[in-house]
Parts: sequence; C-alpha cells; structure tokens
Amino acid sequence: MTDKFELSRRKVLGGLGTIGVASAGAGLGTTAFFSDTESFDGNQLTAGSLDLKVDWEEHYSDWSEDESKNLNYDVKMSAPSDTSNWVGLPNPSDPLIWVHRDDLGTFMDNTSIEAYPDDDDDGIQDDLEQYDACDDFADTPEDLDPRIQNALRTKNDDTLMEDKDGNVVPAPLVNLHDVKPGDFGELTLSFHLCDNPGYVWLNGELVSASENGHTEPERKDPDEMSGTVELLDAIQTQLWYDEDGDNVFEPGRQGQPICVQLVLDASGSMAGDRNTQAKNAANLLADEILDANPDNRVGVTYFGENNQNARVVQTVTDDGTAVENAIDGLPAEDGTPIGDGIEAADEDLANCPSDAFTTQIVITDGQHNLGTDPSEAANDVTGSDSDDYTDEIFAVGTGGATESSLAEFARPADQGHIFFTGEANELVDLLAQISQILVGEQEFFRGTLRELLEAVGTDFGIPLDGNRSTAYDEVDSNKLPNSGDDPNRECFVNSTNNFIGLSWWLPVDHANEIQTDTVSFDLGFYTEQCRHNSGAGQA
Repeated sequence: MTDKFELSRRKVLGGLGTIGVASAGAGLGTTAFFSDTESFDGNQLTAGSLDLKVDWEEHYSDWSEDESKNLNYDVKMSAPSDTSNWVGLPNPSDPLIWVHRDDLGTFMDNTSIEAYPDDDDDGIQDDLEQYDACDDFADTPEDLDPRIQNALRTKNDDTLMEDKDGNVVPAPLVNLHDVKPGDFGELTLSFHLCDNPGYVWLNGELVSASENGHTEPERKDPDEMSGTVELLDAIQTQLWYDEDGDNVFEPGRQGQPICVQLVLDASGSMAGDRNTQAKNAANLLADEILDANPDNRVGVTYFGENNQNARVVQTVTDDGTAVENAIDGLPAEDGTPIGDGIEAADEDLANCPSDAFTTQIVITDGQHNLGTDPSEAANDVTGSDSDDYTDEIFAVGTGGATESSLAEFARPADQGHIFFTGEANELVDLLAQISQILVGEQEFFRGTLRELLEAVGTDFGIPLDGNRSTAYDEVDSNKLPNSGDDPNRECFVNSTNNFIGLSWWLPVDHANEIQTDTVSFDLGFYTEQCRHNSGAGQA
C-alpha cells in the first residue's frame, strides 16, 4: 500500500480494497476505513462524526472439503439436468459451481470467513435484531481491530496478520492467500444513513499494480505480456443491489411465479397522509409484481376495519384493476389486529398456483393491540403443516411501529424482511425495494477488475440508485458512470438497510500468466444529503 491515500477529493465513508494473486500468497484483500474528512495524513484516516454506518459478511470458496459439511446434496461442478432447485455461484449466468437451494444457507455459513458484527467469532454475522445500526455498526478505523474492548469484528486468522516489521495488526477486510483459478469470493456491505436521506456513490481508485518479477511458468506462458499486470484483466467482478442481504445474487426466482397478499393496516391512526402513502406504495408494488410475470398473483387483506379484525377484500388475482380498486378502498377506522390479518391472508394464499412462491407484505403504522398475537400467527402460517400457505412475511412499518415490533412477525426475522421509516412518504421507496427482492435483484456492473477500477475511479464514482424500480442505469455501455443528476435516480431513505454485493472470481482458464501479480485498490461510499442537492455531486 502507498503511504498516502488520495480518493478523488471525496469523503470516504466506507472503504475496501486490495486484491492480488501470487504463488507466494500475496492474496486477495480489501482494506476498510471510514472518515468524514478528505485529508489522509501519514497513512492514517481522521475519524469523525458520520451519518453512515457499515456492517458486512464475507465469503470465500476454494472448493475445499469443509465447504460441503452438513450438506444434503453434493455440490456440482457442472449444471444439473434440472436447475430449478439449484443456485449457480458466484454468478448464476456463468457459474463455477451449483449448490442445491435447500443447502444454500449451510453452504454460505461454511464459506463465511468473517463478519461485522460477530460477537462469538464464528465468522458468521450475528442476528442483527440485538443491535442498533446507528449506534453499534462500524464507522472508524478502530472498529476494524478485533482485539479492542467490545470488538464486533470477527477475531480469527483471517482478521489478524503480521506486518512487514513482524507486528500483529488488523488484517484487511478480505485477506486471502494463494488464490487459484476457480476460486471465488463475495462481500456484501450494508450501509445505513442515520440522519437524513442521501445520494450515495460507490467510488475508489487503483493504488498499486505490480508483477513482482516473473516466475518460470509465467515467463513461458504465451498470454504473458511483459510489463502488464494480467491479474487486472483476469479477475472478473460483479456489483449488484443485494436487496435481501443474503450475499447471493438472485436475478429472479428461476422463473418461479410469486403470489403475494398485501396485508394493509386499516386502523384509525392510518388516516390522512399515511393512508394515502400506503395506497400509493401498495399500488406501485402490485404493478411491479404483476408486470414481471404473467403467472404472478396479488391479493389484498385489511385488518382493523370497522370492528372487523381482518378480511380478504381481494383474493389473489392477475387482474391489476381489481387489485388497484381493493387498495384504493383502504379505510382508516379501528384497532391494529396484525395477527388476524396474517391469518386471513394465509388462508387466501391457498388459492395461489401450486408452483408459486407465496409472500405476505404487512404494512402498518402501529403495534399489535387486538386479536391474535402476531408472532404466534407468523410462526403458525409459515410452518410445515398442510394448511400453512405462507413462505415468507415482509414487515413494513411507519409511525408508531418500531423495528423490534416488526421483527415479531417478519419471517424470517432478518434485515431483508424488516423495513421501517419514520416518514410515511418514504413507503414508496421501501416497497420498491421489496419489489426488487421479489422480482429479481439488479446487477449494475459486470466486468474485469481493471474496468471496475476505472468506473469507481471516475469523478464521483458510480452513482447508486435509491429506487431500483426507476429507469436509471448506473453505468453506460462503456461501463463508465452515468450522470448522477438523472431525474430517474432517487435518494436512499435514512434509517433503512441498504446492501451492495461485490463478487469476484478467477476463471479456471487463467493460471500461469497471473502468477506473482498483485493489485491494490480502494473502494468507498460518498454521500450527500438529498435536500438542496441534485445528485450531480458537489463541486
């Protein structure tokens, strides 16, 4: 690494990045750092008060035997005859391996090498319900040291290393050694704007690139070009919005239709703007789902209406007009029987096509105060009995709801299924995020490492879009950033979870020409408040 970082005059709010392959083990790695200043003195970053916090989980696969521990199916090196129940990794369009869908969670745990927060040092990210993102997550260089008091970064051989003087120091965020063709890895960063909505960019720059001398096999390789660091062109990379934060790129449910019940709060506290915004958000979500696949279905359930605990007002259908009419009729009248709404919606999901993935999206501005306990209802409808028809539940809240109250009935109760905002007018953005989870996550960059570094090193970097359902392309046909002030680009909502996935892989047809090559680079987030800014970036 160089003695001074210079990141294009921009605030680096979360950074990562050195990557390399060498026969001696230069490794693949990233360095994370956080600052609200633009000065970097003596290779040290000045920490300050930030409105952005970061957490992460990182994976690495080298096809070792321990990756198959407790799997029910063998990992396949070529596509199975029927891929409907298999997930291609790291990139489904050109996978190196195939993992059965039932084994995916176990495989990801087996390949997880470090995380933040990880209080028990098992390399797997903790259940985030016990943390407050804006109080507990990383925002200073000290957070990267797993030895400090109350450290939340994994402490293991991957997070501590010896420097050139023999001192034990915190390792780069990704610190892999002796990477071979066919190896791949993934890092999902979650960022949280804690104060105000903001525009966010992903930026960075190349720090160093070297061949470190030629080994004998590399000198004889016909692909070897003297003076060229081939690793920059051999490593393939991908960036995407990892909407559910599961570290896996999911462009869609393998063509599987989805069947959704919108479970809407009709209680009295939903009157006025909350009622209007909930209708707008629900209508846009329904349109996205029905437009994505002719076999998709959407229904509508009210809870808290006119002394009725809950009722299905529109059974699941592909008729967008019928769904819109049901949503537009949402009243604002009585209590908040969330559990009853969940049970009523589940009964209607029995009408979904047999091959559909079934989902409830519960929207509320309060906490349960009537009828069936929502946690018990959620456990019941997502069980394994023949009359349990719900595969997952998204919990969306505003007003008097809290993240902890939403976690009572989100299933699974993780970051990817809990959505809260204090402002009702931000419900549209939250439900747009859910629509991308359901209809497919959006890849916004794919190319070589050299192309990635050129994109993030251009001016402000790659402008990220707070609403992926809008018609905005982060990069152009040349893989360079588009203008940030495009009217279709939207801000990120504060106090929400946002996930950016970075995957890398070394194709199996690259070997000798990359030996001894090393590359270092930095990536970071830059943010500006939405208010009084156009998204073009301040000069």
